[in-house]
Amino acid sequence: MIISIITSRLTVQTETSQIFRGETVTLTCDVQGEGWRYTWQCGDEQHNSDEEEFKITVQFKQSCKCKGCRESFCSEWSDAETLTDSGELDSLYKMNPNKPKVTVKPQSSVFTGDTVTLICDVRRSTERTIYWFKDFKRIKAGSETKTLREVRVSDGGRYACSVENKTALSQGVMLTVEERPKPVVRVQPDGRVFRGQTVTLTCDIQDTDVTNWSYSWNKDDSETHVSQSQEYRISSVSESHTGNYSCTGRETGGSRYSHSSEKVTLTVSGDRKKAKSEQLILLEGVRKKYFNNYLAVFFFQVLKPHCCFSLFSNCSVFYW
Repeated sequence: MIISIITSRLTVQTETSQIFRGETVTLTCDVQGEGWRYTWQCGDEQHNSDEEEFKITVQFKQSCKCKGCRESFCSEWSDAETLTDSGELDSLYKMNPNKPKVTVKPQSSVFTGDTVTLICDVRRSTERTIYWFKDFKRIKAGSETKTLREVRVSDGGRYACSVENKTALSQGVMLTVEERPKPVVRVQPDGRVFRGQTVTLTCDIQDTDVTNWSYSWNKDDSETHVSQSQEYRISSVSESHTGNYSCTGRETGGSRYSHSSEKVTLTVSGDRKKAKSEQLILLEGVRKKYFNNYLAVFFFQVLKPHCCFSLFSNCSVFYW
């Protein structure tokens, strides 16, 4: 009987060659195959997860290892990796005042189509050739400013920079790019609206991490209402409120904004009593029409009269 041994391999992802106290590192447990539940052991603590990646904030020197289990079978423990604490993260800037720093404008969370500017602050360095990194891979050499236009989801990642002939790498900044959401407008009541009623328009924006929106309402492509509430309530509507309505959301305290919603048409009719009277007259006409048709069908299909002459001639005598 041959028993196969499955091994595990632990890798550590960091932004620099040194790990500083307070820094978060990503551990990856590589086990051949799928369906594993992973066990991580760092020092005396164990953590279980269905994900092959595990993030840990380094507070002191410690060794980590991992293994994968499925059903009653487990792989071997990986070789241990030692996370060495090199002191406080902030001390890096105190020891090396020329270490670059990355900032993002307008902000680090944006929507597709936005423009993002990355700035590498080289501090006291006289060197001006900047190397840019994304997810720990060098992407280009350029200036202190890197502009990303009409960003896509794939542009998201962790960005860092360094100065030519310098070994120090800046602390990474995470850029998050989400699809720009498109609102949906709902109208209540959703049927025929009459003069004097109250109408509520709701601007519904989903699939985003934005928690506070400012809602802008347009009527026939002209801005008519701005509010922090997603509901636009129109009391005692009149015919002048008839039109095509749409909404847009803008992040409160931020730079993100949504697409414009599809337009919905609001039609306000006149007096409800008059409309009801017109409706009754219409129904009475329909009733008479169908009643007369019913009599005709009953006369010819049920009583079945027979014309003594051809149906295509003037018939004046019927018999049964």
